[in-house]
Amino acid sequence: MSNDGNSKQGGGRRRGGGGGGQGRRRTSGSRRNTRSAQGPAPSPRGRTTARMAPGAAPSQPPRPAAQPEKAKKPSPITQNLTLTAWDLARTRTGSPDTPRGHVMTLRTQQRLIASFERERDIPDPDRSFLRAQEKTSGSVLMIHGVSTGPGDLRELANYLYDNGYNVYVLRLPDYGTPGHTISEVSWESALNQTRQCFDLLARGGGKVHVVGMGFGAALALHLSREVQPASLVLLSPAIMPKATLAQRLFVRLRLHHYKFMHRFVGWNAGLMEGMDRARSNVAKLRVPIYGVQCEDDDLASPASLRFLQRKSRHKASRFQVFPTGGHAILAEHGPRVLFKEILNFCNG
Repeated sequence: MSNDGNSKQGGGRRRGGGGGGQGRRRTSGSRRNTRSAQGPAPSPRGRTTARMAPGAAPSQPPRPAAQPEKAKKPSPITQNLTLTAWDLARTRTGSPDTPRGHVMTLRTQQRLIASFERERDIPDPDRSFLRAQEKTSGSVLMIHGVSTGPGDLRELANYLYDNGYNVYVLRLPDYGTPGHTISEVSWESALNQTRQCFDLLARGGGKVHVVGMGFGAALALHLSREVQPASLVLLSPAIMPKATLAQRLFVRLRLHHYKFMHRFVGWNAGLMEGMDRARSNVAKLRVPIYGVQCEDDDLASPASLRFLQRKSRHKASRFQVFPTGGHAILAEHGPRVLFKEILNFCNG
């Protein structure tokens, strides 16, 4: 009997959390009722003792998403440079700039974009790069791609500048940045910016060559339908996407513009559309093309170069394939081979 009594008393002790009597249990019950009305009591460490059931709503509403920072107002220096660049563009219309006037225009643009990008804390490798000189053999516009930035073309730009060319490596916003930020910027917007930079270089009246890397090569092909560059240099051209047949079909039929199709096509549907339209331009171009790609390119299909070779119509076009080097073709073959080849091709 004593064993049974101890057993019952122990059971009451476990149920009551420390005492076996009915009074203790009623007191505990009243505390539970008080807590249920007032909310869970904090523990000594500042955490609540009550546990949330799986799938239950939180006791407090979630914090609102952080609001995006407001765009910084340009500094007085940037505003003055903007007015100067606008004034130069307004007063010099209808005829090409003189060599000195063209250098003045380009250097004003250089100071403007440097001030603008510095105020927005853009890292130095991702900033635009513009160098101009009065005695020049022509100008070169350089367009980076999705997975590359202006810094990937800067060494080539310096080489061409040292050999007598004005060079402009433009920065495409949200291109060449980590993640899928490219979906926020349409390829048409990037093309429009590219056209503006080309027109700036063309104001001097000399030849303007265009270098495109990755998706920048697709933009260069689009640009060549609107203007007449002296030549195109396409590095690791991305005009044949690594996509399934169904994805390519959706893009060809323009179905990717419907939101319910996004999960089937993916975030890069806009890029695929840009590539698709760029391919249709190749056979219509009358511009010499120098195309280079590596067989082990892991981002752009090597079929892009073979397509360009089949469709190009200019007799001076050249194409070169490296067995290795990946997508970063300049890092692997630039100083050793390609810099000189590109210079010779531009010199014609």
